[in-house]
Amino acid sequence: MPEQSEWEVQLAMAGLSVQKTAVIPAGAIPPAVAGQMVSCLPGDTRSESWVDVEDPLLHEKANSDWYRLSITNGLFEEDDPTFFIALQPLGEEGPSQWICVTLQPSWDLMGKGAAGLLGSAHGRPEFLALSRDGSVLCCGTTSQFAIGTVVVTSPDRSEVLRRFARYLSTSEIGYPESRAAARRWLDSTE
Repeated sequence: MPEQSEWEVQLAMAGLSVQKTAVIPAGAIPPAVAGQMVSCLPGDTRSESWVDVEDPLLHEKANSDWYRLSITNGLFEEDDPTFFIALQPLGEEGPSQWICVTLQPSWDLMGKGAAGLLGSAHGRPEFLALSRDGSVLCCGTTSQFAIGTVVVTSPDRSEVLRRFARYLSTSEIGYPESRAAARRWLDSTE
């Protein structure tokens, strides 16, 4: 795997610093399964906010909504904005992995950050985040007419995620490491 310094440079542009000594929580949902979180139905464990791409304050509102939903749902605490973000290995094949990051005072995940590792272009976010205890998933995402934030709490109780993990763990899709991680997650939550 390339040095994390490549990640660090790109994440710094988004206002995130890498925490190299953090440990991924035991039984954490694997990124390959967490990516299905937008399929979870709205309700008790899912909340979301969307901003129209034509809104003149698109990035400001999208960043504000992401922060508000992250704090409200427990992705991190205001006085300790540290969480995991899913990143693919730079320059090589392999499944995404959770990397611990801390939000810096000057950050822009939905704008500048989306132009790097956290999306496809400026203002086009596509990223997954996980709380340090593994109990909250959050994503920045893009639809045809809006960018938004989706949060799912207690992902281990989501039948949509569990069903996908069962499928992934027994199929031939994806990386073998992702299939094994999906099985471990299911086993740890049953």
